[in-house]
Amino acid sequence: MYKPIKELGQNFLVDKNISRDMVEALDIVDGDEIIEIGPGHGAVTEALGDRVKDTKSVVRAVEVDERFIGKLVNMFLYEPNVKIVEDNILDYLPDYEPQGEFKIIGSLPYYITSPILHAVIKMEKLPKMCVFLIQDEVAIKVSSTSPDASYLSSFTQTFFDVEYLFKVEKDMFKPEPKVNGAVIKLVRRDANYDRKFIEKYEGFLHKGFASPRKMLNKQFTKDELEKGGIHASLRPQNLSADEWVKFFKDLHNEV
Repeated sequence: MYKPIKELGQNFLVDKNISRDMVEALDIVDGDEIIEIGPGHGAVTEALGDRVKDTKSVVRAVEVDERFIGKLVNMFLYEPNVKIVEDNILDYLPDYEPQGEFKIIGSLPYYITSPILHAVIKMEKLPKMCVFLIQDEVAIKVSSTSPDASYLSSFTQTFFDVEYLFKVEKDMFKPEPKVNGAVIKLVRRDANYDRKFIEKYEGFLHKGFASPRKMLNKQFTKDELEKGGIHASLRPQNLSADEWVKFFKDLHNEV
């Protein structure tokens, strides 16, 4: 057993039932392409391999730690539907070119949950579905809606319907982290925007949530709020993701 690298946020899921539940939640259909983020010792990968065996689906398990590559390759040597990829997921996702529908699953290192979510959202084509095991506090935050919205929930829910599935106790990991985890499910929404404006929209949301406890008239002018039909006394967490999209479109006629 390799010693976890603290800098990589390595806390490995060891409960096979949770791995199977995560794979079940991904609703894999024959022909799906599956990306697994950070297979580590292969707990979720093994459940994925069982699920896609004798189907046309393919799993690409992307691992950044070279120490695990040999073990993973040997584990799935006779499972042609499971491919082991040595890469940093933040480099892999922007260049990924799916041949059809694809889905993403993984037990994410807690410290890069937000960068991974952003990388997924900014892919050229959005995955149909994602199932992620992340820090419980972040799972609650990402799945929250108005009046408890945040920048991260608003940005994520613009592109995906987010569902909090279940909590995962911290003793289900080795080594045991300091906090509990939780599994969330993201389901792609119908596009109501032009993706070429995603960077501008991201900046717009950052501006809106720059002072989350203050009213929106501290971040936007009276004319901007009136144009968007937004009451000046509202705070950013009071708006839904759809309301943020409408506000953005109202202020950017080219969208």
